[in-house]
Amino acid sequence: MKKQYTLTSGKKLYEQVLERIKGMIAQGTYQKGDMLPSEKELMEMMGVSRITVREALRLLSEAGVIETRKGKGSFILIDRTQLTPELMALKDYQQVFLHSTDARILLEPAIAQKAAAEASAEELKVLEECVCATLPEDAFHRTLIGMLHNPILLEWFDQLMKVEAYPVSALIPPARQRSISADFSDQHLKICKAIRNKNGEYAYFYMKEHLEYVRETYEEYFRLFFPAEGSK
Repeated sequence: MKKQYTLTSGKKLYEQVLERIKGMIAQGTYQKGDMLPSEKELMEMMGVSRITVREALRLLSEAGVIETRKGKGSFILIDRTQLTPELMALKDYQQVFLHSTDARILLEPAIAQKAAAEASAEELKVLEECVCATLPEDAFHRTLIGMLHNPILLEWFDQLMKVEAYPVSALIPPARQRSISADFSDQHLKICKAIRNKNGEYAYFYMKEHLEYVRETYEEYFRLFFPAEGSK
């Protein structure tokens, strides 16, 4: 008789299934090259629907933990010795990223507000080009901070970006990454418009809203890997 798993409340079902599968790999129940139980067997073991199992398997596949072969099943691509250090490194990085983003939420809205009062037309044009050119997220923020001509602020931002060097976007499925990038561009454009209109209050609000969205978005994917602990 197969072991039955009881899922807890307070988390999305697919997150709980994903956590259970990761746990079984980490504990050595399934090893590299092993085939996971079928979707039907996982449904029975976890007491969930097929769509829930498929979502958990999809996320594990996109994270490179398993490979799903059509008509055959899902196979483990890594062993526990690979999984544990990688997840522990990510666990450490989780708090670094969230603390770094919290610091940005405290400072960057005020920077945007000041830029609305001081930015020249030429500087604003360069900032808007960052949005149109779909440059990396940090390029927009560094350009905006540079509008204040304060080398200490630029050094502060560069140090934060070094701290955030881990490719956190790798946690996110490609389709979702594209959606997030589009959201970032829309949010950057709102900030630009507020600065162009010299509306410091709106510039402050839109920057704070944007950075909170950044935090919440990545925090969601951290929870997929560490759902029991969440964020502090």
